[in-house]
Amino acid sequence: MVVQDFLESNSGVAPKLIMTDEDQSMRIGIEQVFPNTMHRLCMWHILMKLTEKVGTTMKNNPDFHERFMSCVWGSETPSEFESQWCSIISDFGLADNTWLQEKYESRNSWIPAYFMETHLGGILRTTSRSESENAFFRHSANRNLALIEFWVKFETALEEQWQKELQEDNASLHTLPMLETCWSIESHGRDVHTHEVFAEFQRQVVAARDYCHVKSIVQVGEVRTIGISSKSGKVRVVSFNTSTKAAHCSCRMFESLGIICRHIIVVLKNEGCDEIPSQYVLHRWTKMAARQLSYDANGHELEGPSTCLSPTIKKLYSKTCSKFSLALHASKHCEEKMRYFHKVVGDAFTQLEQMGAISEQSKVQEFESFVGTSFPSVISIHPPDVANTKGSGKRLKRGSEQTVNQKKKEVK
Repeated sequence: MVVQDFLESNSGVAPKLIMTDEDQSMRIGIEQVFPNTMHRLCMWHILMKLTEKVGTTMKNNPDFHERFMSCVWGSETPSEFESQWCSIISDFGLADNTWLQEKYESRNSWIPAYFMETHLGGILRTTSRSESENAFFRHSANRNLALIEFWVKFETALEEQWQKELQEDNASLHTLPMLETCWSIESHGRDVHTHEVFAEFQRQVVAARDYCHVKSIVQVGEVRTIGISSKSGKVRVVSFNTSTKAAHCSCRMFESLGIICRHIIVVLKNEGCDEIPSQYVLHRWTKMAARQLSYDANGHELEGPSTCLSPTIKKLYSKTCSKFSLALHASKHCEEKMRYFHKVVGDAFTQLEQMGAISEQSKVQEFESFVGTSFPSVISIHPPDVANTKGSGKRLKRGSEQTVNQKKKEVK
């Protein structure tokens, strides 16, 4: 309970959701330390065992694989998932498969249909984000590094990520993707969303134009209920308030991903909406999201790079970058504003040059300042041998892998 005490004493906020593999010790620890946090299991770790657990016959059956994946990934409600699952188990004679029985009993821990009301940004279905971060830092760090060496390499890796983010941010601010339709709502989405988010929004707009059709309309007071058919043949129901422009779709894509679905887009288009209603433009998906300062739970500003700067200069640096980007964005569509902004920046730069240059610290000087001493030329104390702990050492091989390796040995 040490972590829990730490969170409470420091006004910390427990995570809304934690995703892990099926490790039992992790499950028990999360239940004890974060009793109110949703614990979800990684779908990739579960589905990679499927072909091994269902046997060779099912493994080579394309109909089973297609229906199973459609059931797991495509179900939009718990009742829909449970109905499809039971149908698959019955049709393929898998009632005696204990592994599938266990997965069904734990269905509310890994099936997306049970998390549709939880906003996960479309990314938290597997542990791939943490795995990719591990792989990224593994290129620049290893267990044999001294603390100061790890710190230097870690900082370098963070700066690399920060630089990539700046490049993508700059592309979103100063370039425009091609439009696929003549709908004004698509153009508005391009203006407000980053390139990556707009790409998904654009797919929904194109699908709304090509595959969605209005099947029924029923209005009671200000609420209009519209049935929308799509390419899959499934009819989704959209509830639309004609006064507030609030919409809710039975597919619940917005609740899960934060991007309005093709079905809501059809309704907005038929209602004459040329822009995405403001309540459906999440700030975190907009081009200007990175231009505002971010703070942690204690109100401390979250900094970017430039770790060698003093705290005061860091804060001024961050605020200046934010104001510069906002001003540039506000003036780029008006020649008069842009000329004025260009002149102001030029005059400021000239004044700064006249104030003289200040030499910057090198990386070595920066870290010597951090540890309070100069680096020794000869290292006489070395780190101890690393003990094997959870997550280190060789990965345990599954039964199928052991069988393949054994056959290779026999062939040799």
